[in-house]
Amino acid sequence: MRSSHPVDFTYKGHLQNVFYNNQQTDEAEIQGMLGKFRELNNYAYPSLPSYFAIDYINSSYKLITENFKSVIGFDSREFLDGGLALVMNIFHADDFKIYNEKVFTANLGFLKNTAQCDHHKHIFSYTFRVKSASGKYKWILQRGSYITSKETSLPLYSMGMVMDLTNFKTDTIMLHTIERTNQDNALFSTVNLETNYFYPHEEDALLTQQEKNVLKWIADGLSSKQLADKLFISEHTIISHRKNMLKKTNTKNVAELVAFSIRNRII
Repeated sequence: MRSSHPVDFTYKGHLQNVFYNNQQTDEAEIQGMLGKFRELNNYAYPSLPSYFAIDYINSSYKLITENFKSVIGFDSREFLDGGLALVMNIFHADDFKIYNEKVFTANLGFLKNTAQCDHHKHIFSYTFRVKSASGKYKWILQRGSYITSKETSLPLYSMGMVMDLTNFKTDTIMLHTIERTNQDNALFSTVNLETNYFYPHEEDALLTQQEKNVLKWIADGLSSKQLADKLFISEHTIISHRKNMLKKTNTKNVAELVAFSIRNRII
């Protein structure tokens, strides 16, 4: 008998949802995909991404390639034994809060509004920090796709890759993207559908006074060159301010940025 446990779109809530609802999957499909991932283990050199397969129903890993230790210092067997509880334990607390309440929630919302038969055609990516075996935090990029329930459209499995970004990441912003994959014969490409920037420290997402000044003049229709002349700064600085404001507000263009700022009484 299916549980009436209420749906919770957070990550922790989802793990409870699939456990209580006892979702059924096509085991042949799962084993077929796992077989393809196991083949990657033969090519999992330390400098390459590590591949994984997650079973949300049992909060466990079905597979992790052996080079996972080169990513965060833990042996893959520790994660196979410890499951998702171990991951949540080493997840940076601020980043996990965002992943739990915003990133994963955004993914589920997207899946709910997309035909279930097309779910496997999408890639969900995000950056986050985890505590390595040495005790230091590392920046990780995770990219993967979901196998979802035909009944609820919610994820039952996740398969993808992780890689170390520590030497390339200089800020604390969590980047989240959703892409659609396209394959034309042997050619494979992706189209970005959604990009979000999340700030673990809320104060970092606030517009500075200078950014508000720039935004006010943008709303009045001034060009970057006119703004640079008025504020006695370079045009490059104006462009940089505009890019930062788009990130902080998760808006796609100047029109959305101005509308967002008026709606939230920023200007």
